[in-house]
Amino acid sequence: MAIPTLAVWKLTSCDGCQLTLLDCEDELLALADVVHISHFTEASSAAEPGPYDLSIVEGSVTTPDEVERIRRIRAQSRVLMVVGACATAGGIQALRNFADVEEFRSVVYAQPQHIATLATSTPVSAHVKVDYELHGCPIDRGQLLEVISAFLMGRKPDLPNTTVCADCK
Repeated sequence: MAIPTLAVWKLTSCDGCQLTLLDCEDELLALADVVHISHFTEASSAAEPGPYDLSIVEGSVTTPDEVERIRRIRAQSRVLMVVGACATAGGIQALRNFADVEEFRSVVYAQPQHIATLATSTPVSAHVKVDYELHGCPIDRGQLLEVISAFLMGRKPDLPNTTVCADCK
């Protein structure tokens, strides 16, 4: 039986959710024994072509290039998991959805004509089918490890169906 392949992708984001995965140091070492990490730019410059058994995507879709990239990633991925507020809801970048992007671009950039951007920041699910979503900014490392473990064991992940607010009195 072939070892499953894992790819980690970044769209428009701060990298915080990828860093959460990297912070799982001991668990990540154990994971390396049971899954082949084919693409993870934050961790290695080595990148292998797909297909991938599991792709983890961080970030929102904010440029025309990202629309095409997420479609290519989805086409190469048996299971697609999106992680973090950016990938699941558009993130802080979605503030642009309520303003004039052209005005922002002209004020922020010295040569705005070189900036290719969409008028809105959207979650990945607005463009492709998503199999799992982990919410948060950044994501909860325990939930991330649960989904990866469940995937490797071929079972449904055991994730809470409430927000963290339910934990407080």
